[in-house]
Amino acid sequence: MAFCNSCGKPMGRNDYGTNEDGSQNEDYCKDCFQNGEFTEPDITVNEMIIRYAQRMLKKNPDLREEEATGILCNFLPNLKRWNPNPDDEIENDEEEIGYRGHMR
Repeated sequence: MAFCNSCGKPMGRNDYGTNEDGSQNEDYCKDCFQNGEFTEPDITVNEMIIRYAQRMLKKNPDLREEEATGILCNFLPNLKRWNPNPDDEIENDEEEIGYRGHMR
């Protein structure tokens, strides 16, 4: 199953966003992307984390806020919208360091 590269939610066949020409966008859900544009172009990844942590807590009352926030802090910043070129972060010629500083 695919997931949205903006908010991270799983996408079924009716959940995909649309490109400018009306075709289905494979990367983003309809809540985040319509007609070739983000529905909230100015939202930050931190605002997205807060919003979706609250949604997670409503769906799972046994989940602690710190757990929901931690999950999202580790997941959302690595999605295409928030980190479009993860391989561009090269520290030097000898080694590559990725988004969170992990060696490849």
